[in-house]
Amino acid sequence: MARRSPLLVVLALVVAACSPAFLMPGLQRTVPQKAQQLAAGAALVASMPAPAHAGGMFDFGLTLPFVAGSFLLLMAVLNALFYAPVSEEMEERNAKLLQTLSDATDMLAEADEMQVQYTAEIKEAREKAAKELASAREKTEAAIKASMTTASSAREKKAADFRAKLQEEMDEKIKGAESTIQERKAAFVKQTLAGVGL
Repeated sequence: MARRSPLLVVLALVVAACSPAFLMPGLQRTVPQKAQQLAAGAALVASMPAPAHAGGMFDFGLTLPFVAGSFLLLMAVLNALFYAPVSEEMEERNAKLLQTLSDATDMLAEADEMQVQYTAEIKEAREKAAKELASAREKTEAAIKASMTTASSAREKKAADFRAKLQEEMDEKIKGAESTIQERKAAFVKQTLAGVGL
């Protein structure tokens, strides 16, 4: 007689538990129906075949090499169709990222050098502009001073010329008025003497 598996026993208990009387206790069945159901469940359990090699924990047959071969074939197919292209894409991406990072580092170093160079050029330009500004200021001040001196001397010359002209006119008027003065003086003296009675 074949050994019955614990799985078959559990299956028989599940069939019995799923009966309508168990699920709906309000429905009372008659005893002959219950007995028929139990007999049907027992017949079902008895008719199920027992495992071929029951009792061993590890039963190695032709299944193990078949599963191993299937696994290796699946690995080869997946590697050829999926893993190899994906790993190539990842390697290309990593290479591009490394190249971009290298270019960015080079550009950053170049930018730092340019910043140092431009800072030095700006400093030199500021110093040159300050010197030129000081030189221009000195030249402007000298030109203004020379212009003021020239204007002052021209003004003084004009003032002297005007004074000389006034003096000359005054001298001419005095000379022109001297004869009139002499005549008036003589007339005054005569009037005075005539008034006195002389």
